[in-house]
Amino acid sequence: MQCAALKYPVSESGQGLTLVLTHGLSSHKESYHPTIAHLLRLNAAGSRSANWIREIWSIDMPNHGESAALNRAHLEDRQERGRKEGWDGKCNTMDFSTYLNAFLSITQLQDHQVVGIAHSGSCTTHALTLLDRTHPHPFALVFIEPTLIFPDLPPTDPRIVHGTANVRGVLAKRDKWSNRGEAKRWLLGTTIWSKWDDQALDLFVPALSPAESTKSSSYVRSILRKEEESSLYACPQHTVEPAQLTRMCAALNPGRGRGPVGGVHILWAEVEDFIPKSARDEILDATSHRVLSHRVVSDAGHLIPQENPGGLADALYDVLVGHIAVAAGLTVRSPL
Repeated sequence: MQCAALKYPVSESGQGLTLVLTHGLSSHKESYHPTIAHLLRLNAAGSRSANWIREIWSIDMPNHGESAALNRAHLEDRQERGRKEGWDGKCNTMDFSTYLNAFLSITQLQDHQVVGIAHSGSCTTHALTLLDRTHPHPFALVFIEPTLIFPDLPPTDPRIVHGTANVRGVLAKRDKWSNRGEAKRWLLGTTIWSKWDDQALDLFVPALSPAESTKSSSYVRSILRKEEESSLYACPQHTVEPAQLTRMCAALNPGRGRGPVGGVHILWAEVEDFIPKSARDEILDATSHRVLSHRVVSDAGHLIPQENPGGLADALYDVLVGHIAVAAGLTVRSPL
């Protein structure tokens, strides 16, 4: 499969961290643009470092955004093959992990200190990739509202409840509009999208697929097909063993004779609309408390990149400059 990516070259010195951002389910690579723009402004104005960012990449998952358009024929062939052979031909998180593994193995990232930055469901992808990688990356990980699920959680756990509701809700939601203008008006009238930052919404609407035609009308639609999206919310897609998380954190924690590494860091949302404090504590317990830092991004719910991109950039800047770049020998720590 092919991968669509946005690359932001920052430093010509060949030094610094290379950030690789992966979006949450139903999103796209451009969703990070407001956050990246704010982060680059902080970098330009900062006095705590020099050349601490080398490059920034934001990628589309294989059935999302421009990657979905590039891979549409392959995705449909795979689903047809699955129907004939009796298996689910839709992409799952293990496929995403293989896909991310391939991207991190490209020659353009050789000799880079890669920091993976993942939101929501793509945190599972990074976790699985780290445990089965074919490359030396990442140097560090930053998880934004990770939707990690563990075996034997009760059905009343909020993550289970939300995941199950999303599986059904996605299939019932509207995904076709006569044009992008109508789509934007409809999105602004819904609870979820009305909370978004203006620029984030303006970037989402153009990401709808170009006009498609039937015999009687033309329309725009979500590039990610509903039937492909729905299955990705199923709880098994994001279920990991606590021991796997402990191994992941241990692999990125400094000390014990390993070379320099930047650790695992987590950013939570102030509004606990998806991952409540009890679930956060459970995730930290599962890592054997080897997460090097965790903090809260204010004025945002689970969809932090879309609701408060500036606040997310501020939090990322503090983690990247105050922790990860220090571990890489690129900055001098100062109070956060």
